[in-house]
Amino acid sequence: MKVLVLGASGFIGGAVTRRLIERGDDVTVLSRDPSLAIPGATVARGDLGDPHSIASAAEGADAVVHAAGIVSARAAARALRWTHIAGTENVVNACRHARVQRLVHLGCSDVTLTNADRMHWDERRHPPKPFGERARTLALAEEIALSAGLEVVALRPAWVWGPGDTSRLPSLSREALAQGGVHLCGDGDTFLSTIYIENLVDVVLRALEASEASASAYYVADPEVLHAREVFRLWSEAVGLPPPRSGPPRWLSWPLTALRGHGPAGLAPEEVILRTRSALFDVNAAIGKLGFDPKITMQQGLRALTAWVKEQGGAEAIAERERAPADERSVDAQVAAAGGD
Repeated sequence: MKVLVLGASGFIGGAVTRRLIERGDDVTVLSRDPSLAIPGATVARGDLGDPHSIASAAEGADAVVHAAGIVSARAAARALRWTHIAGTENVVNACRHARVQRLVHLGCSDVTLTNADRMHWDERRHPPKPFGERARTLALAEEIALSAGLEVVALRPAWVWGPGDTSRLPSLSREALAQGGVHLCGDGDTFLSTIYIENLVDVVLRALEASEASASAYYVADPEVLHAREVFRLWSEAVGLPPPRSGPPRWLSWPLTALRGHGPAGLAPEEVILRTRSALFDVNAAIGKLGFDPKITMQQGLRALTAWVKEQGGAEAIAERERAPADERSVDAQVAAAGGD
């Protein structure tokens, strides 16, 4: 299969790219970084903001994996809209131009983020309005993809973790090192839904070929049901960080956030919701239509994460990889590169 991957320099896109290459697919990745080189893949120069470069890279492809997105809720609203909404519109238009029918859209379970528990939510449940600009732009991007008239599979992974995490793990590591542990809201007695990176990649590969799964969104999450305090404790042990710290009671965390504009330990409001509200997702649709069957357990993933962190130089080295949230200047640079106004 010939596949174009967008977001290959990121955590999820990079993992998908490696697996596609390993199984012998013809892989092209789109990058605006002239120094990027991925053994086994063709690197096409271009940008998510330039539909012409996407269409050129997609010529002759059997499918496109759109894994480009912004993880941080602290990113500028314009950056979120440019990347998620305009970027997805460009991907859809490029697929049409290049006559690529199959599109796997990597979104996030945060498309339904709300200041309430999401217990056993399936794809039919939606809040009246997702909380925060990131959630709203992710939701609109998914809607754009699903209404494109293509064979679209939209995935909504839970909190993705594992070796190679260059998105959330660096900020968690920096927080834990600076604060003496990842900050819990209350005692961390809410449920936190997660998915190990290789289990997510497995379902992405299935989505590329599943004949009856298109035009739908699917939650994907691992079967382990753990409280937030236990998840953060296990991750902290694996990375070599101090154990998590309890914070203000859950019932007090949100009023403090609303009053200050940020939560305990400087957490953004969206981050407070993720740590104070339970989230467990019904993955029966993904099991039935995509054959979702996560193979790697939490303990196996933790061992792999520990080994990777050691290879990278430890928790401090991971923390140094934290990137500044996308701002207005990053959008201006992309607009200029795409020849926009």
